[in-house]
Amino acid sequence: MDFKVINKVIAIVDTLFDGFDEQPVDSEFVLPDYCQDIAAVLKCILKPVIQSKQLSGDRITVDGVTFIQVLYLDEARKCVRRCEFTKPFTSVFAVRSGITSPCIWAAAKTDYVNCRATSSRRLDIHGSFNIKLRVQAESGKDVISALDGDTVHTRGAAITYSVPAATAEKVISVSEVLDLGADAPAAVELIRNDTVPVLTDYRIMAGKVIVKGELRVHSLYSYDMENGDTASTQHIIPFSQIVDVDGLDEGWQCDVRLDVVSADIGISVGQNGDGRLLDVSSKISAQVQCYRTGTTEIVTDAYSTRYPLKMETAALNTSHLTNILTDTTTVRESLELPSADVTTVMDMWCDAVLTGKRHENGRTMLDGRLIIFMLAKDADGAVSFYERPSDFNVEFEDNTENASVDISVLGVEYATSTSGLDIRTELSVTRRCYSVATVNAVSEVSADETAAFPDQAAALKIYFATNGESVWEVAKACHTSTNAVLDENGLTGDVLSEDTMLLVPLC
Repeated sequence: MDFKVINKVIAIVDTLFDGFDEQPVDSEFVLPDYCQDIAAVLKCILKPVIQSKQLSGDRITVDGVTFIQVLYLDEARKCVRRCEFTKPFTSVFAVRSGITSPCIWAAAKTDYVNCRATSSRRLDIHGSFNIKLRVQAESGKDVISALDGDTVHTRGAAITYSVPAATAEKVISVSEVLDLGADAPAAVELIRNDTVPVLTDYRIMAGKVIVKGELRVHSLYSYDMENGDTASTQHIIPFSQIVDVDGLDEGWQCDVRLDVVSADIGISVGQNGDGRLLDVSSKISAQVQCYRTGTTEIVTDAYSTRYPLKMETAALNTSHLTNILTDTTTVRESLELPSADVTTVMDMWCDAVLTGKRHENGRTMLDGRLIIFMLAKDADGAVSFYERPSDFNVEFEDNTENASVDISVLGVEYATSTSGLDIRTELSVTRRCYSVATVNAVSEVSADETAAFPDQAAALKIYFATNGESVWEVAKACHTSTNAVLDENGLTGDVLSEDTMLLVPLC
């Protein structure tokens, strides 16, 4: 039997590593000489930051720094102070060797942190964080895309796939001197800062991605150290940068992620000799991962009207990145004041955690939890710290059945009301939408020429088909062509919608 097998290599995603490394934090720190003595610890904030990723042979080394900030009360218990420490870390991951052009994605997340003052100058800090690493690369799988022969009939499927094609990373320096404004009191000492990078736009050019964004800076500072009076300020610093990506094609999809690598904020003296300026120097990591999408035909079944065919099939798993969507949404919450003694809210900030997701009727429904942190004062000026959880739900019309989701807090606004506090939390929600498919692809085929089908004695055969039966299977069982059955019976679809009698032409 003479027929030709046309093979093709289809691109697939090869996940080389997907796991995490847990890093403990067990350290003692002594306050620098310029810090006031500790009377009571209010809050300890632990933030791990990845600074570099290096592939060498079968090892990926992730280096970074853990930033530890402690908010505490001095001996007067009216003024919030802060002290900061850093601790480097290294995580080493064993991966498959021989990787070509891998896409490496890493993220750091705090698990927990506990802090206690063992003396007025010494802090004992225990906690943990994990480094999650995913390494993917483009690989190939041999499949049969067509069989060419007079007596051979094939059934195929169109497979759409997305594979990682390139990756690049660049550190963007953002520096600015910010004015507190004429109506704001002059700053004496900084208490807390939030720096949040926001991607506003990106454009793909030949071999380059132009990244545009803004750095949102929130600062809480003291302006009266005797009474512990504070004020807060908000600023937005725009930035733009070109990231070179080798081999980038304008038809590819790009996933751009921004992370703060470092943020140094200090008080500078203005023209009047008081602290009305904030000197901001920040570094932002812009990581670009590019995906190439293609479509190809593969053979999923075949038969011959002359000889039996021996076939081997293999499960083929494909993933298609359909869209990358980012929306800003606001979560509103009303909370009672944590204590009847609270008269002033000094500052409020939040963390957001995704707790669940589901996809129904094209909608993406997300469940999450806000952890609300608050510094407050009572009528006597005594400062307290409060922490409250609050669940939330958001929905998006994504028209997808699968998505990976990232949630980050862009900012928090609050106002007192008769019922307590009205809180508005602005969230950035990114959904990487994709579809997955698994098909049985024909990988090998041969004909048994020693067992030819006997010649048919009649030109037609009557076949009683049932509802839901496939014309393809009928033609295959009767050693004839699908088109012949369709034409003879005036059918247009492969699956029968009712019980019927078919006239089957015999080859």
